[in-house]
Amino acid sequence: MSFKFGKRSALGVAALVLTSTGAQAGGGAGFQFLGGDVSYNGLIRSELAINTGHAAYSNQFGDEANGVPIPRAAGNPLTNWTTVLDPTGPLPLGFIIGAVLPPTKGVSNQSLLTTTDVVTRYVPHENPDLNYHVLRGELQTTIAWDNIALVTRLRVLYEPDGLGYRDFDYDAYQDINGGITGGVPGLYHHTPNHLGFEVEGKRHPLLFERSGANYSVDLPAFFLQYQVGSLTARLGNQSVAWGQLLFFRTFDTANGLDLRRHLILNRAVEEYADVRESAPGLRLTYQLTDQVVVDAFVQQFIPTMLTNPNTPYNVVPSQFTVHDRYYQDGDERRLNEGIKIKGDFGGFDLEGFYTRRYNPLGAIRWTASGVNKPLPNSNLLGLVFNQYCQLVLGSPVGQGCGPQLAKTPFEASPAGVFSAEEWYNYAGYIKLDALDGLNKAVDDFPAAQQLLAQDIGHNNVAAGNELDAFFMAGEGLRGHIERKYFVENVFGLSGGYVLDAEPGSILDQLITHVDVTYTPKRTFTAVDLRQQFDKRDEIQVGLVMEKYQRFSPDFPATYLVFQYLWQKNSDLVGLLNDGYGSENYSQSCGTRTGCIKLDTHVPTSADPKINPGRPWGSNYLVFAFVQPFPNYIYEVSAATLVDPYGGVLFQPGVQWKPQGNVTVNLFYNYLNGHAWGGNANKNTIHLIDFANEVGIRLGYQF
Repeated sequence: MSFKFGKRSALGVAALVLTSTGAQAGGGAGFQFLGGDVSYNGLIRSELAINTGHAAYSNQFGDEANGVPIPRAAGNPLTNWTTVLDPTGPLPLGFIIGAVLPPTKGVSNQSLLTTTDVVTRYVPHENPDLNYHVLRGELQTTIAWDNIALVTRLRVLYEPDGLGYRDFDYDAYQDINGGITGGVPGLYHHTPNHLGFEVEGKRHPLLFERSGANYSVDLPAFFLQYQVGSLTARLGNQSVAWGQLLFFRTFDTANGLDLRRHLILNRAVEEYADVRESAPGLRLTYQLTDQVVVDAFVQQFIPTMLTNPNTPYNVVPSQFTVHDRYYQDGDERRLNEGIKIKGDFGGFDLEGFYTRRYNPLGAIRWTASGVNKPLPNSNLLGLVFNQYCQLVLGSPVGQGCGPQLAKTPFEASPAGVFSAEEWYNYAGYIKLDALDGLNKAVDDFPAAQQLLAQDIGHNNVAAGNELDAFFMAGEGLRGHIERKYFVENVFGLSGGYVLDAEPGSILDQLITHVDVTYTPKRTFTAVDLRQQFDKRDEIQVGLVMEKYQRFSPDFPATYLVFQYLWQKNSDLVGLLNDGYGSENYSQSCGTRTGCIKLDTHVPTSADPKINPGRPWGSNYLVFAFVQPFPNYIYEVSAATLVDPYGGVLFQPGVQWKPQGNVTVNLFYNYLNGHAWGGNANKNTIHLIDFANEVGIRLGYQF
């Protein structure tokens, strides 16, 4: 099923409504407008996160290779890359150097005769002072006419420039190999785009949002609500919150997440309320009986919005360019649909749902760069390859290997990957297979084979030699990947029970739920980024136990919650378990976290897998509490997410309300991807354990 929305934005209509209400605003009191009763509320808030950790590993400034001398050795394609290339040795290199290459101005051929070196990545290592800083304004209005209401919520975010981010600027590197030319210019050619959402072919792909590098204006709610008898209908832009858990989303399948602002590191006890996306659609809720409620929706598909490259919480390595095909593939015309039935029967409840949706996370694979740019002639291998492409492959004079590179997933541009060690390090970090990822970049792109690249199987040394040869020739290469979206069917079943025990005891009124979801043939990113995506049946099993417990007659009850989640084939963020736990074959890698440095050992069938994976699935534990103080002026809370493989996210916090309309939140995000030793690549928290920070929110409500 597909449909297409019109181009006319609803922002103007909403602005008219909100301006009309705001013109008469006074102390939050309601009034009459167009024959309807108007009510409104809003907030103004400053949100800040002070960095106490370091730059994101996937940010250019956080690349662990920055400033580190790394040896490289170019392999010989005539020996399947198993030996280091001898520049004075057999064909084709010696012949091309001695008989074909013309004298290079300013460079003698003899001085070019090197196929081993030590490279130091030229991007500096810098840590931001701030991870997050926005000024937020929200205004929600409701105009009600009997059983019809128009609900609108306008959200405006502004991020002041130059306040502690230390942004990486691609413009500073435009004089290196012609600069960066691939990808969406607003994301990859200049300073980071902190708040904007752009995809290939469309700058503003969302009907109810306009955003840019440091601002965002959207309507998270803009719908008509109609209520008659037991039926409630909502038509317009809205979110559907079927699951309301901390960190987990077993039943929350309707909408994707907006991770551009603060990732998942905002106040955890508020669950996903601020990052759950809205989408235009229709939602129907019907009270079938006193015990049974039916809830159904149909909405436009909107993908999860990932953090943009080189922003403080960036999770996709910035040495790679992502081509988001949401608009080019016509996915903005797709629909998500779902139905849920819930019954309450005394101390028991039973809930089941079915959702047909496009997975908002999508799946990623290698894609052709489309960048026709020759290798630089300022190094031996680049010079030789360009001559080979012109003399043997027939490239036009002056274009060198540009036509061939354009048909591979690589671009010879600045701030890419510079060494095999860097390649291995980031493959392990992002839960991919470094060896098979290289092989598929060769197997699936014939132009790569024309450039003498080869599938080297699982020969670790050959892989290092081959990678180093091309990184030396390109003086660093940027990879290109594409993000695509696929339909899936999700089935869910949940059962809950309220326990009766001794009044006042810890077990009395304990609410326990067991949630199970099943998704047949879910499409995943393959750990080798091959063209044929990985399809697997996915199962999630979750346990939730929660209650209010009064520990003192002088204090309000404490809210307590414990959660457990098991996933068969993937992790909490949707990556396959197969990519976890890349082992270190190195003799020594210094003190850098997760580093994998190649040695002279050639893996055999007796060696452990480079990515042993998680054979028993992914497991996560959550514990949280909220304790209000008398008079509710203060509130303390804490939330903990644990990956048993050594990852911990701990967030203690305090809330202070000096006045009824003023709220101050202070919390700390402590993340550790190697909390009890071992390999940090085995746990999920390592993906974001750079983001230790102090969070501060100061808000005024009206």
